[in-house]
Amino acid sequence: MSAKYPDFDGFYEEPLAKHSPLWADQYAYTMAQAFFTHGKHDVNTTFHAYIRKNPFDGAFLVTGGQNIIFEWLKDNWKLDERDIEVLKTEQVLNPTTGKMERLFTDDFIDMLVNTPLKLTIDAMPEGELAFPDEPIFRVHGPLWQCLLVEAAILNVTNSQSLFATLASRIVEVTNDDNSEKLKKVLELGLRRAQAIGGLEPTRGAYLGGIDGTSNMLAKKHYSIPSSGTMAHAFIMMYENELEAFEEYAEAMPSNGIFLVDTYNTLEGVKNAITACQKIGAPMKGIRLDSGDLTYLSIEARKLLDEAGFTDALIAASNDLDEKKIADMKAEGCKIDIWGLGTHLVTSKSQPALGGVYKLGAVFDGDLSQSEIDAIRKEAKAGAPLSNPDYVRNVIKMSGDAIKVTIPGELDVLRYVFQEAGQPPRFDGDTIVAVASKEQLVDDVASPTKKVLADQIVSVRKADDTFAKAFEPGTPAYRPLVRTFNEGVMVIPLETVHKGRERAAQQLEMLDPAHKRLNNPHEYVVGIDDQLFDQRHSMMRNLRMTHNAVTPRAPKV
Repeated sequence: MSAKYPDFDGFYEEPLAKHSPLWADQYAYTMAQAFFTHGKHDVNTTFHAYIRKNPFDGAFLVTGGQNIIFEWLKDNWKLDERDIEVLKTEQVLNPTTGKMERLFTDDFIDMLVNTPLKLTIDAMPEGELAFPDEPIFRVHGPLWQCLLVEAAILNVTNSQSLFATLASRIVEVTNDDNSEKLKKVLELGLRRAQAIGGLEPTRGAYLGGIDGTSNMLAKKHYSIPSSGTMAHAFIMMYENELEAFEEYAEAMPSNGIFLVDTYNTLEGVKNAITACQKIGAPMKGIRLDSGDLTYLSIEARKLLDEAGFTDALIAASNDLDEKKIADMKAEGCKIDIWGLGTHLVTSKSQPALGGVYKLGAVFDGDLSQSEIDAIRKEAKAGAPLSNPDYVRNVIKMSGDAIKVTIPGELDVLRYVFQEAGQPPRFDGDTIVAVASKEQLVDDVASPTKKVLADQIVSVRKADDTFAKAFEPGTPAYRPLVRTFNEGVMVIPLETVHKGRERAAQQLEMLDPAHKRLNNPHEYVVGIDDQLFDQRHSMMRNLRMTHNAVTPRAPKV
């Protein structure tokens, strides 16, 4: 399914990420002060933000929210006077004395105030697809700064990615019949949204592919196309429906989509037709908001066509979701515009995404950032490391297999497959170690593209009997892009329109089997076999080290 996008040159995206470094959970600050007290706060570390499972029982995630984080770090990573006051006045009960005392010290607060951002961040750009266990963000730098950005990254990425993915599923199901006429999807849920201003769900949904919104504030902040005509109150202000439609058509001759279900839906369609015929106004369309939408759309289509309004559109709303849309399409409905409210803006079927942020690597505290970078270059070149103990890869264990992490600094390779005469498709991903020999080289036939330099064996995380070898010359790329280098943003800040365009392109390259609403085909993400073996060895050693042996009960 393809989509066309308007030219948004000349529009601007108003800064919205005006939060300060207090956009964090308090435990980030208490941990940071504890590390500061013992001189460990500046140790270089690497964290990853990722999902453990796809939302909505689907096979993919449309990532969103990255640009909000980039803007925040670029323009608003600075404690102001109010932030300092909050930290200085925060108190906790001393259990020994029974008195309240300050939680944060002046020395710690002074360090926070006087230290600039030093983080290096690699991230998938907005609209890039992600799959379980793949880093969406790789955050490297001083431990205390890595801790302080966790909540903001997850707060934004979880919500924006959830709305974007849900919207993409809705757009997909409305246009999965190969019709030449693209159906429109509008977000109409501001009155049901659980966020002040409703900007978060509207922005995420637009990123995922909806065509417009009723939310005028989203138009102001993000230049998202807005849409709207009338509510039932307009019709109820008049003695009869026909008069209401006539006066609306006279006042808004180019915006004539008539809400027809205030009293009797099909009579409302007839009144809308009569009103337009009487005053010679164009009939843009009608909106159905209750009842059997399939039946009513079919009958309304007949009435409109018989009256000569064959180009008039039929819009539908009323607590719609992707399953209802799929069922109505299977029943033969005649709907051109789908308006979604509560289900979309609250992500009713899955209110939370569950992305996580976990530590992967701890670096030798005596090494500077430049020394760490030099050792990484040695690894990329395949040379023996001058300091093989420069980093300690860490792993989080759990009784739940899905929660056991992948150790070290991680990257992703995404493979692209293309048969002659066919569009390119994604062909699986492999999670690889950053500190490994360079896997990608220029394609001789197309220097702007990359291919594998050597064979990579990609192993399923849950079962190493499932493995696939990707041969040298296989087209591939890295979804993660360097965005911040030691605190400085090194790429231009994008708008949500660019992310939306990227998401559409990415979804085009995803096989339709992965986009099925029900029982989608799994998109396979493997782990490089050497990294898989390292992880397995660490898991076994930690189990043996930390698992206490429970003695058997004596026989009676």
